[in-house]
Amino acid sequence: MIRQAIDRSELQRYVEAVKQRLDEPELQGAADRAAAQLDGGGAPAQKLREALPTEDAGPASSGGRDEAAPFMARDPIVSLLQSSVEHKLREQGVKDIPPPHRGLPARIAHFIWGFLHPVRFGPDDSEWVTDIARATLERLAEGNHPFNPQPARHEIGDEARVVIVGDWGSGLPRAREVSRCMAEEVSSALAAGREAHVIHLGDVYYSGVRAEVERNVLAPGMWPVSPAQARAGVTSWSLNGNHDMYGGGFGYFETLLGDERFAAQRSADDKPTSFFRIVSPSWDLVGLDTSWNPDVLDQGHFGVLEDPQAEFVASVAAESDRKLMLLSHHQLLSVYDRDSARVGKTLAQKLGPTLGAAAVDAWIWGHEHRCVGYGPAGGVPFSRCIGNGGVPVLMKHAAEDPVPPPGEWEEREYWEEDGDRWARFGFAVLDFSGPRLQIRYRNEAGKTTRTEQLG
Repeated sequence: MIRQAIDRSELQRYVEAVKQRLDEPELQGAADRAAAQLDGGGAPAQKLREALPTEDAGPASSGGRDEAAPFMARDPIVSLLQSSVEHKLREQGVKDIPPPHRGLPARIAHFIWGFLHPVRFGPDDSEWVTDIARATLERLAEGNHPFNPQPARHEIGDEARVVIVGDWGSGLPRAREVSRCMAEEVSSALAAGREAHVIHLGDVYYSGVRAEVERNVLAPGMWPVSPAQARAGVTSWSLNGNHDMYGGGFGYFETLLGDERFAAQRSADDKPTSFFRIVSPSWDLVGLDTSWNPDVLDQGHFGVLEDPQAEFVASVAAESDRKLMLLSHHQLLSVYDRDSARVGKTLAQKLGPTLGAAAVDAWIWGHEHRCVGYGPAGGVPFSRCIGNGGVPVLMKHAAEDPVPPPGEWEEREYWEEDGDRWARFGFAVLDFSGPRLQIRYRNEAGKTTRTEQLG
């Protein structure tokens, strides 16, 4: 990530600069096409201005208003601006400044860049802003990728290993360390004669556009499954996150799911699909798309569930006496979200009959950039948030601080820089043994922090 693209105040300057240039003749065509994707009438430039945040750079996807934390926008257009800024800066040869970005080497690098380019390639450079705005508008004009209403299905053995990570697609060095540790789990499973499969719970940053998918997920050494392992039977899966939809889902459906390592995630007509069923003799693992909807401006704060997914879950639950685990990007509940009364409301309503019948044995989600274990709640006896894969957040809770109910525990290990405590990235390893399941939690340092049993 590049500092100019993750600085909240800098992004606000870009937002204001783009607003001022939307009437320029060179942007008229792109503005017309982009505005056509928005509801309502009116002049295209004015519709687009009204769609942009009115205060600062809009809500943050992570870190709140912590100035030390990198800014990840939860506004689709601002996220696209971040994608455009970073892409264009990379074309100019600007290098990554990995967040946290407050260390001395990073400050020196940023000073040198600002000294050499005091106006060019920033929000005060009118030609540069026009290029950034055009790239953003052209993406917005694409709309959203169609939803595939048919799921994928894949069968695995009763002794399989499934590695799960959430919100990992930042491309940051510590996220690469998470990938390295996940790759170790894949290799050790294969060496022991055990199947291995890897699932991402969604979100490639900033907006999941094609270039970000290629750089943060598919580039050599990033995803923990190699092409050779994929050809040998190791499958890869990815759910659709709200940041993936900020880019319209094209990077997700076409670039990510088009990679040979994700070849299993296709419906019966051989098309990439965002929901799936992984079946063992004892378990059904159902991955749901809680992010797709036709609204290009949806922030994805709360999970949705496009039809026919709810009916699909009900049919899977009724089919056999296998245990049922749901996987999703969005959460059913939260102990930290300020809108916790609304979190999971749509999912609970859509899946009400299945949840009410006590047919769901476990649910694992991401979205919140933390790792939290929950007690029985919402009709689910076992639920976990595993969203700590790749986005820096400050650890503000001490190890002994209680987790609000129905939370039971939280991963609170951290590393420290310049007096700030940054939560460790991590992932989970699910080792199946018939109806029984062991879950191990590991962080980017390779440490196993917690082990628990299910069933």
